[in-house]
Amino acid sequence: MTDEKYGQSKAVDALNTRALSAKRDYVRDLANRSDTEALSLMVECLCDESWYLRDLAERAFPKLGERGAAALLPLLEAGLWFTRVSAARVLGRMGYRPAVPGLLRLTEDANRTVADAAREALIAIGHQGGAARIAHAIYRLPPDSRRARLDEFASHDRSLADRIDRLTRSEELMGAADVDALSDDSSAVRATEEGVEWEVLTGPPRDKTDPEDAGEGRG
Repeated sequence: MTDEKYGQSKAVDALNTRALSAKRDYVRDLANRSDTEALSLMVECLCDESWYLRDLAERAFPKLGERGAAALLPLLEAGLWFTRVSAARVLGRMGYRPAVPGLLRLTEDANRTVADAAREALIAIGHQGGAARIAHAIYRLPPDSRRARLDEFASHDRSLADRIDRLTRSEELMGAADVDALSDDSSAVRATEEGVEWEVLTGPPRDKTDPEDAGEGRG
């Protein structure tokens, strides 16, 4: 390599380094802001052609909390394939249960990478207290589609798939109104999985020292 070409190469490397550093600073600054414009610009980062910028935004998005997660939901339905992938990854990392219906639809995306990312995101949500939410969404699919989705889960995570399948068999749980608030550690889900009667959810169980119980068996 001549001295001239060597000098050009070093200049390009320096420019690239500065460009990468600028992108890191840009995303970090946006993540530290709480205004609507910053959130919108963060969403735009996930739509950028630069893999590096998208990766930075994916890692920073969880700092924005639920407000940031909610802003990603529209990206599951539109945009370029890599934007749908990024949105799915972030929502999975955040364990964002309201994204379950959209992610479930995305598992049928024509782009295999997108479909795989959506399934991985659902599995991540399932391990972060969202198995009941996934079961609720799957329960509403036609029988054939429901079985296909469960089989797909089983091929990647058998224990989670079995748990979701069990939860779909609870009529009371599947009929819950506020499904997004129904986390796996809620009393409703625990009661279903422990085989406790559904009535326990309407009020605290009676204490074993309840006078009525204490009176039973007395002669």
